Amino acid sequence: MATLLYRIGRFAAHRSIAVIVGWVVLLGLFIGGAGVLGGTMSSSFTIPGTESQQAIDMLDQRFPQASGGSAKVIYVPPSGQKVDAFESQIAASVTALGSVDHVSMVTGPFDANASAQVNDDGSMAYTTVQLDVASSQLSEADNEAIVAAGEKAATDGLTIYFSGVTDPPEAGVDYTEAIGLLVAFVVLLITFGSLLAAGMPLVTSVIGVAVTTTTITIASGFVSISSTAPLLATMLGLAVGIDYALFIVARHRTQLIHGMDPKESAATAVATAGSAVVFAGLTVIIALLGLSVVQIPFLTVMGIGAAISVVIAVVVALTLLPAILGLFGRRLVPKPTSRAARRELASADPHAKKTTLGARWVALATAKPIITVAVVVIGLIVVALPAASLRLTLPDAGYDPSGSMSREGYDQLSEGFGPGFNGPLLITADIAAITDLDKARTALHDQFASLPDVASVSQALPNATLDMLIVSIIPDSSPDSVATEQLVHSIRDSEAEFETTNGFGYQVTGQTALGIDVSARLADALLPFAVVVVGLCIILLTIVFRSLAVPISATIGYLLSVAASFGIVTAVFEWGWLADVLGVAKVGPVISFFPILLMAVLFGLAMDYQVFLVSRMREVYTETGDAHFAVRHGFVGAARVVAAAACIMFAVFASFVPGGNAVLQPIALGLAAGVFIDAFLVRMTFIPALMMLLGRVGWAIPKRLAHILPNVDLEGEGVREMLDAVRWRPLPATDAPPYAVAAKRAVVEAAAEGELVAPFSVRAEAGDLVIVTGAVGTHPEAVAAAMAGRQRLLEGHLRVLDLPLPVHAAELRRHSVLVSRPVEDDLLADRIPLGSLPAGARSVEQRLQRELGEELAELWGRALAAEWIRQLAEATAAAATVTDRRGRATAKVGLVAVDGTGIPTAHLQHALSIVDAALPLTTTLVVAHHGARLDAGIRPVQIVALAAVRPEPPVLPGLPGASVVSALPSGPSVPAVAAPAGSAGRGEAAAPDDPGSGSGPGSASGAQGAPSAPDSPDDPDQNPPTEPRQEVTA
Repeated sequence: MATLLYRIGRFAAHRSIAVIVGWVVLLGLFIGGAGVLGGTMSSSFTIPGTESQQAIDMLDQRFPQASGGSAKVIYVPPSGQKVDAFESQIAASVTALGSVDHVSMVTGPFDANASAQVNDDGSMAYTTVQLDVASSQLSEADNEAIVAAGEKAATDGLTIYFSGVTDPPEAGVDYTEAIGLLVAFVVLLITFGSLLAAGMPLVTSVIGVAVTTTTITIASGFVSISSTAPLLATMLGLAVGIDYALFIVARHRTQLIHGMDPKESAATAVATAGSAVVFAGLTVIIALLGLSVVQIPFLTVMGIGAAISVVIAVVVALTLLPAILGLFGRRLVPKPTSRAARRELASADPHAKKTTLGARWVALATAKPIITVAVVVIGLIVVALPAASLRLTLPDAGYDPSGSMSREGYDQLSEGFGPGFNGPLLITADIAAITDLDKARTALHDQFASLPDVASVSQALPNATLDMLIVSIIPDSSPDSVATEQLVHSIRDSEAEFETTNGFGYQVTGQTALGIDVSARLADALLPFAVVVVGLCIILLTIVFRSLAVPISATIGYLLSVAASFGIVTAVFEWGWLADVLGVAKVGPVISFFPILLMAVLFGLAMDYQVFLVSRMREVYTETGDAHFAVRHGFVGAARVVAAAACIMFAVFASFVPGGNAVLQPIALGLAAGVFIDAFLVRMTFIPALMMLLGRVGWAIPKRLAHILPNVDLEGEGVREMLDAVRWRPLPATDAPPYAVAAKRAVVEAAAEGELVAPFSVRAEAGDLVIVTGAVGTHPEAVAAAMAGRQRLLEGHLRVLDLPLPVHAAELRRHSVLVSRPVEDDLLADRIPLGSLPAGARSVEQRLQRELGEELAELWGRALAAEWIRQLAEATAAAATVTDRRGRATAKVGLVAVDGTGIPTAHLQHALSIVDAALPLTTTLVVAHHGARLDAGIRPVQIVALAAVRPEPPVLPGLPGASVVSALPSGPSVPAVAAPAGSAGRGEAAAPDDPGSGSGPGSASGAQGAPSAPDSPDDPDQNPPTEPRQEVTA
């Protein structure tokens, strides 16, 4: 994945203008599409399969007059006056309301069919406006028409309020969100010390949110989308968008300080930090899409909308951001004297003494790790205790902001007609099989009239076909009270007995019953969802960190963070702590889907911080093997960026709390508290202390599990290896053509499973003969295959035909040929005419040896050469037909590798002489052989002497399951083969024990048994020799 991200980042950085223009055009298209195709958001919630939803569906089919939405126009006279004194003004209002579109019926408080629409003391009355569509389907113009008609009664001091009417949208930007962005900018400015760098995450996140919201708006024209969905997507999109960009920009500036090219740095930052961004984004996306397991449509849509915001944030960070970074180039490099530059340069030395706040914090947290762990765990459990009384509901107009039209109407009705008036329970009864309608109506009314906590029960109203009855019950208690919830359960519990007695049953619906059903469905799904999330957490982190302690500790920390967040939300929204300070719309139960949504989002964010912090610890532990040092130094390397990211997320989430949407307020507070707790108390305190306590055990994993787990390149190790391979390009001399074959301590996989070939080094120019030799079991054929791009390179450097491996192995295969070793008997029987074999002869070669004697080697060599030339001809013809991605013909074959293992030296020598004459002088010839004395006419010879493999090789560190080869005892090196006369200046073979010291560029060796000297400042790769090259001697 990291390699793919590197290519994406490199493309964006090198074509920055095109990428930026593309994003601008895309944003314009989405904005235009939203204006043309966008629909309206829904404020209603449906839950298929629940009793309340089944009753609503039956109303739609059999009682459509009662299934539409409704609104109320409330009349309040001046203090001390009665509402009946304004009867004429109210009648005019009723008449005007009847002419509004989508109004099917209007019932005034003084109409003959009015049902107790004036309160007991005459200080308030209301008109019922029945709609033929759901209230959420009314347009802004329809709402304004209802308000205008109702306000016709607003004369002589009569005050008009409205319930069930949507407030007109407010113009302008909410200052709280602006404050959140301002705080985020300040944090970024402190982190980077640069206005330019600080502005980039904000710009990219805003663009991402704009694309997200327009996408959701377009989708609303085709599917029903909750009005909360775009708000949640905006909040989450801003938070993760800024954070993801922060991680990449921070890595980019660090690389710039150390001198990396800006465009290359942008690509590398996307490959390294971008890998963690993709992982973090993926965990959030999976958790949000996991909301679909609850099987509640509106919650599934909300999860999809939020997941879209994360997807777009990730895509923006991986494409638009590197384009901007590449465009600004070195203007993002901190000044050498700046604090940022000094801090980055100091952090580059893992053994330098750190005096930063992060260093002091981790030193304090890990000084007494057992105490730190105990304090954090006990403290968070205490904070989580209020969660035991957490209650859930579906919010109604009583949760709207104070001062809004809907909230004022709600409060007036509660004051004038009782707290239960705004949450009526609707009873639906199917009486298709009943013949006595009056008896059924009486039985249904009497069933509920005597129940406790019931303020009033309406008369049972039949539909037009007389097969359905509806009854409205007004509870004594408010819709979100425990008493009303118990009343619903009591009514439902008595349904079976009622049906037995009266021959028909009933169902309970209405906003209150709907909220109870939603909460019950979500409560049932919470445990399975938690198991899925926790299981996902353990699996993903086990794969990433190849440890059991890391995922288990991360999961414990996540559960502590979630529980503490629940406790804080309960204390604020139900107990009322700091409710006025935070601008809480209403103290009471919170939105039903708050727990599951918080668990989903916080899971992804928690894993984000876990990955960035612990991956740095793992990196240091892999390098040093010191678990305690890894915790301290790894923490310091990542703490500043993680702390900045957490502060930004906290600011963005917290900005949605004061005066915000009542549905979103508890979610925003829970996320803000969860991010703060998880980042600063769990990831930056609990985890370092626990890892310090565990020591090396914290990084252990069972061997069997390690073998089956895939390797995840989270920190871009593959990209760094790829870039290292690309940059390693030794030259014979200044301005000279590159070597045809160059290797430095290269390790390849042998043909036998579980074995490696000893590290080898070689340098050969075009046209040289490279002989890979060694005893049986050293696998010279694997080295020859690797030089032809057919065998995997595991370690070290190998560059063939100026193509670095393994990056360009596929391209090398188009420019090289690997000639296989034929079966001797078949070859000779096919090439040499023979008579019948003598009795007892075991092979064709025995027959030839007896009859031809010394001529056998030459005949065998000719046959072998003929077979190889045939293979070469076929491969060369095939190579000539290969084209590159742009349709251009590829270059000719530049290297031929021959597997000569198992062939007698004399036979192989004759065959090579013929092949050598057939090949162009510029084609490099590589031969795998078990003997050393080979020559090839006029070609300079380079020898790669391989070591043997141990009978029981140990596991190679860093390569699970691979084997290490043993070094042969030190002894005489394999002699080089003399080059023929006239080859002076073409090549040079050094003693195998020192390929890089005192030898020319053509030197070669086996690095085990003929070990190479370690790298030094005078590495010949970086300082190619320019002295005249000498003739190869034995």
